[in-house]
Amino acid sequence: MATVSHLLEQYLNDENLRRRDFPVTREWAFLAHAAVAPLPRPVAEAITGYLTRAQHTGQFDMICAGLEENTRRLAANLLGVSTDEICFSPSTSASLSLVAESFDWHPGDHVVVMAGDFPSNLLPWRRLSDRGVRVTAIPYRNTPISCDEVLAEVGPGTRLVALSTANFATGRPVFDLPTVAAELHRRGVLVAVDAIQTLGVTPVDARQVDFLAADGHKWLLAPKGMGILYVRRDRLAEMRPPLVGWHSTCEPKRYVGEAALADSARRFEPGSLNMLGLVGLHAALSLLDRVGIDAVNQRLDRVRRGLVEGLLARGYDVPGAPARRWSGITSFRRPGTDTSMLAASLLAHRVAVSVRAAPDGHDHVRLAPHFYTTDADLARLWEVL
Repeated sequence: MATVSHLLEQYLNDENLRRRDFPVTREWAFLAHAAVAPLPRPVAEAITGYLTRAQHTGQFDMICAGLEENTRRLAANLLGVSTDEICFSPSTSASLSLVAESFDWHPGDHVVVMAGDFPSNLLPWRRLSDRGVRVTAIPYRNTPISCDEVLAEVGPGTRLVALSTANFATGRPVFDLPTVAAELHRRGVLVAVDAIQTLGVTPVDARQVDFLAADGHKWLLAPKGMGILYVRRDRLAEMRPPLVGWHSTCEPKRYVGEAALADSARRFEPGSLNMLGLVGLHAALSLLDRVGIDAVNQRLDRVRRGLVEGLLARGYDVPGAPARRWSGITSFRRPGTDTSMLAASLLAHRVAVSVRAAPDGHDHVRLAPHFYTTDADLARLWEVL
C-alpha cells in the first residue's frame, strides 16, 4: 500500500519549492547521493544560524536548548530504538573502529566480513588479525546476500559478522536482514552493520542487530563529520570503550571527583561533540521525518525500476538488474565504453554522478537519486546517454 507524503508530493509538483529547499536543483540533476549529498536549505540555514548566534551570544545556548537530546531522539525514531542506545560519532569508520576496539578478543576468535565491502567495514576487523583473530569474507555475487551465504562462513569460533546494508559500488543489499541477524544470534554471533548506503532512504529496525553505524553526509542529507552509532543496550556490559572522558560519564556536568560511565551508548562519546555537525544532522533528520521514510523508500523504488528498465533498453549492464529487492543505488557500464569518459560527459551536462569500481574490477557509473529527484532530472540523464 502506497504511503502518502504531502511534503514529498509538494516537492515533486512545485518546482519553485523544490529549488528553494534544494538549491542544487537550480543547475544540477543531482544523482550522486551515495557519494556526498548537497545540503538542503533548511540544513544550511540551521548551521549558519548557529554560527550567527555563536558570534553574538556564545555557543552555550544551543546546548542548553536540548539540541543533543532532540537529535538523539530523531535518530532513535529513525532506527526504531531507544535514545539511550544512540551515540554520535565523527564517521562510520570511527564508529565501526570503536566497536571493534571495545571487545576483548582472543586468538582463535573468528570475524566474518563481506568481500568487496567499503574499507570502513573491512579494516577495523582485519586489523584484529594481529591479535590472532581469524577474518574471512563472504564471496561477492550480483544478487542480494542470502542467509545461507552468511551462515556458510560461520563456525564454532565466530564471534561477529560485519555486514553492509548495501554494497557501496553496486548497491547489492542483504536479503532479509532480520532473519540473517536472528540466525546469527541463535548461534551466539554478534551482528555489526554499516548502513551508510541505506539509512535515510530505507526503513530499518535496528533492534534486530547489535551495532549499526552510518554517516550523515549521504542519504541523510547532513554535513560531513557527524554520524550515528546504535549500540544495543544489552551489549554495553561486554564492551570497554577505548576512549573515555567527561562526556562519557553518568554525570557529565560533574567535573570534580569520580564518576561512573554512563549506562547508555553515550559512554562512547568521550568529549565535546561536533556542534556544527549536530546542528546540521538535527535539521536533516527533521526534514526526513517530515517527508517520511516509507514514502522516500517507495519513491526511490519506483525511480530505480525506471532507471533499470531504461539502462537495459539502451544496452547497458546493470548489476543486480533482475532482483526486485535492491537499494537506492543503480550502477551501470557498457563493455567497450570508457566509463570515466561517460561520467565526464554526464557531469559536463550538469548530471551529477560518481564512478566506483565494482567487486568484479570494472568501473561503473553509479546513480543515486533521492526523493526530490524529478522526471525532468532523469530526462537529462537519458538525453546524455
